Amino acid sequence: MNFLRGFALSAVALAAAAAFTGCGGGDGSREVEAGRAALELGDYAKADRLLSRGVELAPENVEALLLAVRTKIALAELDAARELSSKAEALAGDDSDVLQLAAQTAYLLRDYATARAKFMKTADDASLDPKERAAGLTGAAVVDIVENRRHAARTGLLTALRLDRRNAAARYHLGYLYQNVFSYPSAALEQFEMFARLGDPSDPRVRKVQRTTIPGLKDSIARGAAERPGAAKRDSAAAAAAISSAAAAFAKGNFKTARTEYAKALAADPLSHPAALGLARCWEKTDASADGRKKALDCYRTACELDPGAIGAFISAGALASGLGQHAVAVEIYSRALAADPANVKALDGLVAAMGRKGGGADVRDAISSYKAYRNVLTAGRRR
Repeated sequence: MNFLRGFALSAVALAAAAAFTGCGGGDGSREVEAGRAALELGDYAKADRLLSRGVELAPENVEALLLAVRTKIALAELDAARELSSKAEALAGDDSDVLQLAAQTAYLLRDYATARAKFMKTADDASLDPKERAAGLTGAAVVDIVENRRHAARTGLLTALRLDRRNAAARYHLGYLYQNVFSYPSAALEQFEMFARLGDPSDPRVRKVQRTTIPGLKDSIARGAAERPGAAKRDSAAAAAAISSAAAAFAKGNFKTARTEYAKALAADPLSHPAALGLARCWEKTDASADGRKKALDCYRTACELDPGAIGAFISAGALASGLGQHAVAVEIYSRALAADPANVKALDGLVAAMGRKGGGADVRDAISSYKAYRNVLTAGRRR
């Protein structure tokens, strides 16, 4: 996977502020403009010659330096890119474009600590536009993905989307994370569909997502449903009749009757979310024993699988799992709930609590810290 494209920084140097340039006819301006044009056309060798000359004539021209960095990256001359990037930082180190490109260069050199620090310097600068801060968070999250800090990457991307919901790069990487690291296909599909709508149509990743990733996820989800036991012999009419009877009994407080009818409905249609959810609620109402609660949990989990967006079912299932001491199960349930609704504080609190009870080493403590920081972002936004 080409993470570099996901930073959404490919136009950073080209968009550098004109204030950096004070060029006249003999100070490299012609070379810089010709180099820019060559870079845009993908003629990197020509761009390199022109921009090298431009930097030589105007060594304090930050725009020229940034263009030269991009050219060196395209030519895979990463040490030269870092040297030029350092010069740009010395001249305008507080500029977000300069920081982002310096971070990108460090990333490509696998200097992940430096890359993350520079990305976060942009992300933490409250004086910047939210989109710029979101770009910094996205870059830092990419570093976290590479270094297998999946929870930090997730919360970083979710925070980036709180700042800029149209951040296509964040959508792409969150989709990647949910598909390949967390294995949440429905959540991945949602993010990739958003990315396809928001991304640049000329970006090869957009075309790949549209032609391959999204159809593949849809096929996988449909195949998973079709392979559930009994799915091939669904009787929707019988299930609907049983659900209607169950709902009437439940409303009258006849929970055991309702349980029987919901069980019939689920047997008739194993893909019926209302049947699974109703059966779970009936088990809770009729049997408070450990065995009864386990059956309720199983039904809630089935309901969650049948409708990954059913937040209420996830919250109830997470609470039951925690109450039964199944903390690892609770972690997974609350984590999936957060994927379905990233602003759900109940899911977030449940996840943090379940992680704490499950226990673990430094990785778990770091994950909890990440989720707590994200919770602060959510609640701060609500207080405002």
